[in-house]
Amino acid sequence: MTRLKLGLWVALAVVLAAGLGWLYGWSGGRSARTELEGTRLRISLLQARVQILDARVSIYSVNFGDASRNLEYSKPSLTTARGLLENAGRRDLVDKIDAALRSTQEAQQLASKLSQDANGRAGEAASLLNEVIQATQ
Repeated sequence: MTRLKLGLWVALAVVLAAGLGWLYGWSGGRSARTELEGTRLRISLLQARVQILDARVSIYSVNFGDASRNLEYSKPSLTTARGLLENAGRRDLVDKIDAALRSTQEAQQLASKLSQDANGRAGEAASLLNEVIQATQ
């Protein structure tokens, strides 16, 4: 009878340890997930900003083809950042990303018309992204 009781106590201890380990891992996973999403957001914002600033340099160098291409490359990063912010419930920042997307599209249209005004629109988009980056740090 003592071996049976000892075996049951050992089994109970193993099940309890496994349950406590799972709870401990689950509680730490939530903060890691939040940190991961924050990192993805910052990466997306910085990638978009780099592309927009590169487009501004191309416009300044009168290379409108590269400028248009860089502005196009910035759109997926902006869309990803918008989705992450929307999931986080940051509506104020989503509105700024939407405005940055509109400015980027306008800049791309102006670049296709070989207009130097594209630089100003791209500058507006970069400024809006800087505000979002500052707000997410």
